[in-house]
Amino acid sequence: MPYPFTVSGEIACVIHPEYGPSVYFHPIEFANESYIGTPINKAAAKSLKQAGITPNVPYKINKGDNLDDAIEVGLKMCDEQQIILHGT
Repeated sequence: MPYPFTVSGEIACVIHPEYGPSVYFHPIEFANESYIGTPINKAAAKSLKQAGITPNVPYKINKGDNLDDAIEVGLKMCDEQQIILHGT
C-alpha cells in the first residue's frame, strides 16, 4: 500500500476518556506538542470537535488512498501506551 500522506510525518495516539484511542498524523516539521495533528480516525475527529479545536498542521492525504494501515499503527501505539501505563 502506498504511503497515504503527501509529506513525511509521524502517527500519534492519545487516549481520550470518552471516545477512546484517537489517532493523529503530524507532518515531521510539526510534531511537537504545540501543534494539533490531523485526526485520522473517528475518535480523534470527535475529540477535536468536542473540544472546539482545529488541527493546525499542513497536510494532504493522497486522493483515493486508504488510511486503514495508518490507523492500525496508531491503535497499536495506544495499546502499547496502555500496557506501559497500566501493565495490562
